[in-house]
This record gives sequence, structure tokens and C-alpha cells, in this order.
Amino acid sequence: MGPDALTFYRAARRLKRLGVPMLPSMVAAVGDRLLHCHVDIDARLHSSVGLGYGGVGVVVAPGVEVGEGSFLSQNVSVEPRFGESGVPRIGRNVYVGVGAQIIGPVTVGDGAVIGAGALVISDVPPMAVVAGAPARVVKQKAANEH
Repeated sequence: MGPDALTFYRAARRLKRLGVPMLPSMVAAVGDRLLHCHVDIDARLHSSVGLGYGGVGVVVAPGVEVGEGSFLSQNVSVEPRFGESGVPRIGRNVYVGVGAQIIGPVTVGDGAVIGAGALVISDVPPMAVVAGAPARVVKQKAANEH
């Protein structure tokens, strides 16, 4: 398939960590242009995070944390709320459906499922399934349910 958004993100982060001037931003910008997305160099994505369709349309702001085993579908936005401090934190093994938006200083608990097109503006409990705009809990999964 070729390089995806995570390839450019990881390369840019590695170059930044090595102290290479200007090149990290250029690598990130190439990824942004090719894939119509933005995964900021200062976001913290676990190495096992997946992005739908290589990250097409995904926006992940600086400072956002995404835990291990989580998956962000295409056209997902994870950003701060305008005028507020703090960014979203997404736990482990979270699935975020197509076109969902996670906005503001919210925490998405481990094992949660965010439905397609959902607008998450408040905390999501672990193992919850949320949907709607604004997102509401529609199901609470049992601990042994996947």
C-alpha cells in the first residue's frame, strides 16, 4: 500500500528526537499533503495504534495521547476545544468510528467504542459504547466482552 500517516508521523518524531533541524516538519508536511490528514509530531500515539485507510482525513492535535491497540478510522478528529486548555486522552483498545470527533479535555476509557459520526465532548467510561451528537452511552460492555 505504501507509506501511511503513521509512517510519516514516526519518521518525523524520530528525526525530531535526533535533533535534526527543519526536516521533521517537512516530513510531516509531506504526509499531511499526500494523505489529507494531520497527525502532529507532538501527539503521543502508541506504536500499536492503527489508522483507517492509512490515516486519510485524520486530525490528531499536539499533546493528544492514544493508547496501545486503539484504532482511529478515517476522517476522525481528536483536538482541543477552542478557548480551553487540555486535549483528549484515548485509552487502550479503543475503537473510534468513521467521522467521529473527540473534542476538548476529555478522557476515553479503555475498551470503549465511539460510533461513526459521534461528537465526544465529555468523558467516556471504560468499556462503554457511545453514539450521537453529543455522544451518549448506548451500551455498557461487560469486562469479558470484546
